[in-house]
Amino acid sequence: MPEIFYVATLLVCFHGECTQFESAPYAKNASADHCQHMLVHTFQTQVGPYYDAIIDFEKDNPEDVKITYAGCDTTQRRPDTDNDWKITPNVNPDLLIPHQNDLRWQQEQGEQI
Repeated sequence: MPEIFYVATLLVCFHGECTQFESAPYAKNASADHCQHMLVHTFQTQVGPYYDAIIDFEKDNPEDVKITYAGCDTTQRRPDTDNDWKITPNVNPDLLIPHQNDLRWQQEQGEQI
């Protein structure tokens, strides 16, 4: 019997533009507590940093960000082949301002030097 894998999935909308965030695939423990832990981890490591980069805290309100779906779903993705997080933004990436505190931005800059 093949092993079943899960991902924690959050669908978050900001001013009508929705983005889906997924955790890395994980197996076995699909309890409600583990799902909640994975959703919190996904929010803290992906959703928060993603929106910190695009939210204007001077003019945007907390009500502008809506979590329209949160749950742990089965997936065909496997951790040995798909261990990168899946982030599918619906915004123009050219409009995002890179932050020097962002590790990915620092790594990309190191590759360009």
